[in-house]
Amino acid sequence: MGEKVIEKEVHTQPLEIVAFGNQTREDRRLLKKFVDFHWDHYRNDPQYIPLLDYEYLGFKLLGIHGFFEPDSLFLRHAEMRFFLAYQDGKPVARCNAFVNYNHNKHWKDKVGFFGQFESIDNVEVCRTLLNTAGTWLRERGMEVMRGPQNLPVNEATPGVLTEGFDSRPVIYYHYNKPYYEKLLLESGFQPVKRVRSWEVLVHTPMEEKLDRLAERIIQRYGITIEPWGKRPLEIRKKEMLEVYNSAWSDNFGFVPFEPEEFYQIIDDMQLIMQKDLFIFVYVKGELAAFLGAVPNIAETLKPIPGLRRAELLRALKMLLGKNRTKGLRLGYLGVKKKFRGLGLDGVMLWYQKKYVQQHRKQYTYCDVGWVLEDNIRTIRMVDYMNAVPSKTYTIFEKKII
Repeated sequence: MGEKVIEKEVHTQPLEIVAFGNQTREDRRLLKKFVDFHWDHYRNDPQYIPLLDYEYLGFKLLGIHGFFEPDSLFLRHAEMRFFLAYQDGKPVARCNAFVNYNHNKHWKDKVGFFGQFESIDNVEVCRTLLNTAGTWLRERGMEVMRGPQNLPVNEATPGVLTEGFDSRPVIYYHYNKPYYEKLLLESGFQPVKRVRSWEVLVHTPMEEKLDRLAERIIQRYGITIEPWGKRPLEIRKKEMLEVYNSAWSDNFGFVPFEPEEFYQIIDDMQLIMQKDLFIFVYVKGELAAFLGAVPNIAETLKPIPGLRRAELLRALKMLLGKNRTKGLRLGYLGVKKKFRGLGLDGVMLWYQKKYVQQHRKQYTYCDVGWVLEDNIRTIRMVDYMNAVPSKTYTIFEKKII
């Protein structure tokens, strides 16, 4: 059963950590168990809305590329290993560990990551699992272990949920057990950064002061705003990549996207996106920024009663229901470095809110996040929108040398 890395006595019961990859038929069988673990772990937890199993393992019929598949574009610049903890023959915890060589090249550091972390409430189980993953990272020259960082990197919210356990589920904001923070602290990890999100009611009236300010900025800098459909898909892909890699380059944990990897994400996003919810901003004709929101398809992904593992039915329910969701996730926003400080982020939020109020009246709320705790400019802007805090995630790390 895979590679048996370690055996340890925990409360007189043997704990076995099985390590494996994603290449062989046996690996595939263990990856299925790896994915299955969260179904049992959260069986009676109504707040947990699992992603489709296809997101992890792939499903070519729907054109979904799995995070864990051997041909994942991410693995062209990363190395990954999976770990399952068994106690008394039963899975009790899991995680993966990976070295993202693009991250280390960008930051000139030696940070390895763990992700897809789940565990029973047992500190010895957690510590043994993560120590095993840490040993694998250390053997590859890493000096720091950070996480949890789920896949896909740059899309999934990093860290563990530490506030907002009763907030509504939102796509790509994972939910976890409240005791995870305690497990990580007691396993020798320390908080290194927090990210936050808020909920904004879409149909609250726009403040006249904000109207005047946005219109003044538009006139002062010669701003034009275009919807997605104004230009071909291939141009939009290049524009988003150009803005993204400029706008986020200094942010904690940022990893530059490779063009092929980024374009695949945009292609996959076509399944759920509404193109009129993406806008592109130009200053005197030069590309400066973009903003995009997607339907909160977590509303449609709730497991079907009596058919919890009917994944094809859940996928169809997601596709058929994407235009009937009540909420949006504003998860795509960037302003190129050259154009920072002009107020373009505020203009885009103002413009998009007015558009949704007039043309997408089915939406009642919008999630705004994830925002780094020290991004004061964005936090002030969100506060100005009378947003309500919804979730906080905490990223942990520890030295492994």
